[in-house]
Amino acid sequence: MNKLHLFPPPLVALLLIGAAYGANQVFPGLELLPATSGGFAWLAAGLALSASAAWQFRQLKTTVLPYGTPSQLVTLGAYLWTRNPMYLGILTALIGLAFYIGTLPFWLVPPAFFLIINRIHIPYEETRLTDIFGEDYSRYTRDVNRWL
Repeated sequence: MNKLHLFPPPLVALLLIGAAYGANQVFPGLELLPATSGGFAWLAAGLALSASAAWQFRQLKTTVLPYGTPSQLVTLGAYLWTRNPMYLGILTALIGLAFYIGTLPFWLVPPAFFLIINRIHIPYEETRLTDIFGEDYSRYTRDVNRWL
């Protein structure tokens, strides 16, 4: 069984950021786009989205840990239009960081994060949520998109 889902997505993001930082140190001058402070808006929006989604979990007293056992199916707030607002928020923040830094290694972080989360974390979680919440979760997946 694949145990990569045990690495919480924020840790995955931090590890990818660390790798990008290291690559920038080893290979300086890989500027892909001019760095822009406008990336802070993306970064802030992404962090706000993730925080608001986590707050919804706390309000309903269910776990935010992807490998934890949820006590409720969260379908309020941002969960009305995306099944994964915490992950979408992290992805948005990573795009903001890429805009702010502007180098190739940091532009590789968002697609790497997306692939890891979309292929490892989300399938694991969706299987668990289907097992726990059954038809309620299946109906939710039909009504609300995975990302946007």
